[in-house]
Amino acid sequence: MKRFILFLLLPLLITCKKKNTEQPVDITAVLSKGVNLSNWFNDYSDPGQFGSRFPKPTLQMIRSKGFTYVRIPIGPNILYNDTDPSQLNTTNLTLVNSAVANCIDAGLAVTLNLHPLLNNFDSLLSHDNSFVLKVAAYWKAMAAYFKKYPSDKLFFEVYNEPHASAAGLTPQGFSWWQSVQEKMIASIRETTQEHYIITGGEGWNSISGLLQVQPYHDDKVIYNFHFYDPFLFTHQGASWAGWQPAIDAAGVPYPSSPAALSPLIAATSNTELKNALQWYGDQRYNIDSLDAWVKKAYDWGSQHQVKVIVNEFGSYQPFAPRQSRLNWIHDARTVFEKYKLGWAMWECDEGFGWISYNGGNRNSPIADQELLVALGLQ
Repeated sequence: MKRFILFLLLPLLITCKKKNTEQPVDITAVLSKGVNLSNWFNDYSDPGQFGSRFPKPTLQMIRSKGFTYVRIPIGPNILYNDTDPSQLNTTNLTLVNSAVANCIDAGLAVTLNLHPLLNNFDSLLSHDNSFVLKVAAYWKAMAAYFKKYPSDKLFFEVYNEPHASAAGLTPQGFSWWQSVQEKMIASIRETTQEHYIITGGEGWNSISGLLQVQPYHDDKVIYNFHFYDPFLFTHQGASWAGWQPAIDAAGVPYPSSPAALSPLIAATSNTELKNALQWYGDQRYNIDSLDAWVKKAYDWGSQHQVKVIVNEFGSYQPFAPRQSRLNWIHDARTVFEKYKLGWAMWECDEGFGWISYNGGNRNSPIADQELLVALGLQ
């Protein structure tokens, strides 16, 4: 009888032994090399492309280039229902779910983040606790639906670039965001304890904002920052930049030096731009400058013993000298990897991207091989 019982228990014992020897998933590796799939489900995106903007072959190509995950911005108009935030927009939810499934099938992990276009969300979050509770209910609904995906494949990112204080929408300092973000974390935790939650600081997810965050009592919270310094270079010619010298700038080189900026300074009669170019040249920005900025975030993470990533960085390409753009992306990526910080490039196929299309045919993506080299992927 004892032998018979042992025979019956043997498969179970073997299974248990296998489970005990499995290695935990390295989340740092999963989130090591990402790209933002912007303009898929943003508020300004074309609804006609919700089901087709990034077809399966393109996602497979992204994975084949060495990317490990994608970050998908979700505008409030896509799934959020202000009348009843606990009920997601079912039509769009089907399309977002299909997108997530296709990415995971292609071998890519996915981060979903709430990505408002306008300032109204930030203003309300900083002033109206009833609105905070609405957004928390939205996140509870999101977590309840998407928790069906494995915790090493699907990540929840609370909010993109909170900035009510930095933009002067509230007299409160950056600290207002601490408790608001905590409510979002708690709402997700009501439905899943396993999935990782990505958070960040005020000031458009700046490093300075990250440094003011008090880590939450949750070992599955990951902290992120965005990196676009020096801004005059990364946002030159960008009409939405919010700083006139950056909007007016073009042909700004990187690295910078007084000699490299001298021709641009001489060519403009725009006093504000001239002064910005002069200052930029005098700073002599290079990889050491980037390192000094990023090290602050790394030191903060080390001090608090928490995971830190940078899930947006990039350079706007229409007005930047091509080699300078490649230089900056190479240097930024090199610094991130020096400090073992996972990264996600902004973006895939828009003005900051690395994919173009032959004749606008989205089924024929063309990769910028030189940029992939700068990213260390080729």
